[in-house]
Amino acid sequence: MDYSMILILVVMVAVFYFMIIRPEKKKKKEEENLRNSLKEGDKIISLVSLSMTPLKIEKILSIHKDIDRVDIVGKAILFESALYAKMPEDMSEPLALAALDVAGAPAQARKLPKEGDSVLILGANGKSGVLCGWEAMKKVGPNGKVVGVVRNPKQVPGLMELGVYTDVIVADCTKPVEVMEAALAANDGKEYDLSICCVNIESCEMSAILPVHDDGLVYFFSMATSFTKAALGAEGIGKDVTMIIGNGYTKNHAQITLDVLRENPKLRKLFDEKYC
Repeated sequence: MDYSMILILVVMVAVFYFMIIRPEKKKKKEEENLRNSLKEGDKIISLVSLSMTPLKIEKILSIHKDIDRVDIVGKAILFESALYAKMPEDMSEPLALAALDVAGAPAQARKLPKEGDSVLILGANGKSGVLCGWEAMKKVGPNGKVVGVVRNPKQVPGLMELGVYTDVIVADCTKPVEVMEAALAANDGKEYDLSICCVNIESCEMSAILPVHDDGLVYFFSMATSFTKAALGAEGIGKDVTMIIGNGYTKNHAQITLDVLRENPKLRKLFDEKYC
């Protein structure tokens, strides 16, 4: 009997169980516990895009253009398999909704970098930008760097006061060479391990790709991203980077995002004043 083959099969089964089956069972158990904890009258927050949620609007109450929010009276259908979270008791409804609107981004900012990494965040002044900055700062530790990119120099002091970046640079994210030069200067001339694009305007793909070294990561959390431009652009300049589409879901993303506001009083105050 070839015991080496049996040992290999046992190892393969164990890896399959611990990497795939067990995490999936745990996820389903957590979802089941959440469903069982719900009772009539509870408020929940859908974590699914409105484009994927059947919604009947009965009345529009108000439109807040400056914070991209519309208050309505209506009815929505949330499928059993859809993602949702219970409304937290320790924060206001507008505050929780504002943060969870971009919940996928900070969870990825916790997941993707390693200790000591250098991280570049484009769109550093937006909701997703500041939340990503905080999570990235915790993950890279004192030996890492988290550099934010903004277009308006007046935003720099406020962002540094939040404690979510080691440096903030001023550059136009539609101008890749300008971003690259400023970003490298802020990182001692070295390319970055990871860039996160939170800029919700077109033609920022190359600004996220150029400052990252070969074998680095580029995470696009923007619906304005053209993946044709990103893929062909990286090919055109010979950048061997891994590009990740921000799909809005990462494990425990709702909890991670709400915890950011609990951990950083300055961030919570910013969200209260700006988005509520």
